[in-house]
Amino acid sequence: MVRQEERRAKTRRQLVEAARRAVAARGFEGASLDAIAASAGLSKGAVYAHFPTKLDLYLAVVSDVLEEARRRLERAAEALAAGASPPAAAEAFLGTTRDAEHSALMLDIWITAGRERAVGELLDAFLAERSTLLGAAAIRAGQGPREALATAELVGRLIDAAALHARYRGAAAAGDSA
Repeated sequence: MVRQEERRAKTRRQLVEAARRAVAARGFEGASLDAIAASAGLSKGAVYAHFPTKLDLYLAVVSDVLEEARRRLERAAEALAAGASPPAAAEAFLGTTRDAEHSALMLDIWITAGRERAVGELLDAFLAERSTLLGAAAIRAGQGPREALATAELVGRLIDAAALHARYRGAAAAGDSA
């Protein structure tokens, strides 16, 4: 039984990773289940065995991406609590490398959130958590509640703008190499 569960978890992970790549390249609308299955080295039946709908697979991708964003957010909050400026805190979120895939996925989540309620709910929860975490970090750095709220909003918007910029630069670079 344990082996079967491990195999199932491994297959699910393969599908989510393949879906991440497909969505980063083509967006939710453009990512086909056939291409995702092929990229994972699995059948389309395997996709449906783990995810009843394309949206279910996408929600797994969204959860995965937002969990990664939460880990990055911890770095930004630590920097902010240590007295870093809002741009420096945003840089802490981004890390030393610009991850074009993560940026593309975040942008697609924003776009899809307007059309798919379940995606919007996940994004709203993440954004509320982001504001709370960054606001608390700003308070630990000595800011008052109003200033901390403004700082949290500013850092969040800097992160969003950086993701949009990274996506644009990634798309432009891909166009240059085509």
